[in-house]
Amino acid sequence: MTLPFKAVAVDMDGTFLDDRKQFDHEQFDQLLTEFEKRGVHFIVASDRPYVRLKQDFKSFANRMDFVTLNGSRLIIKGKDAASYPMNRQDVLELLDEVLAKYGKMATMVFQKDIAYLHSEIDKDERDFLAYFAGNSDVIDDWDDLPEDDIYQITFGMDSKHAADVEEAFNKNHDNKISAFASATFAIDVNVKGVSKGSGLERLLAKMGMTGNDLIAFGDGGNDIPMLDFAKYSYAMANGMDNVKKHAKFIAPANTENGVFRVLQKYLDEDK
Repeated sequence: MTLPFKAVAVDMDGTFLDDRKQFDHEQFDQLLTEFEKRGVHFIVASDRPYVRLKQDFKSFANRMDFVTLNGSRLIIKGKDAASYPMNRQDVLELLDEVLAKYGKMATMVFQKDIAYLHSEIDKDERDFLAYFAGNSDVIDDWDDLPEDDIYQITFGMDSKHAADVEEAFNKNHDNKISAFASATFAIDVNVKGVSKGSGLERLLAKMGMTGNDLIAFGDGGNDIPMLDFAKYSYAMANGMDNVKKHAKFIAPANTENGVFRVLQKYLDEDK
């Protein structure tokens, strides 16, 4: 038999990575090599920026493709394929409105190769968030953000408010944003229409593929569009309950090497 898919898409935190934010590099090299022999593309679909993902995958990065910042930047074998930034004024107004309504919180604003955090947040919390950015800096006023394109905002708040954040802003701003519950206490905001699902659709189209060619793995609310798009969709056993409703299958937990186990099973059957 042959593999029923031509592309693999994996989320990072809670999915591909274990709870120590690690993965087995030797095992991944073997897996990636087998997929390369079969012409299967390995894609990381993450809310992490490319600068962080290159650090995560090091020597593997140029052998892979990336849907970064929830679909805001697409990377094919180390080269930019497309990008979908937010309107700067929308970003500044959203920051003002959300922080005024919900109070001071850890917030990151992502530009192409750097993320910015506010100096009013405790240093320990900034240092924790800086890991996910890969490259970060601190500013005293959001109005001082450099004039470069902005791709994503991440608010450190209860993710149950994601729909409210999106609805409240779009009601008065002509449907400008999409908001996702990326973790229990994190909400990602991107330009309207951008998601992991739309990012994968656009990336695969450049390669002559569709969702029928895709197997995807995720655990969080921002993975739902990706799971809906993929013909072979797996929610992690440790994933959010509502995410599991959007998947055709359940993979073992990220702490049990779930992604590797499912993919290895497909490879073992393809003999």
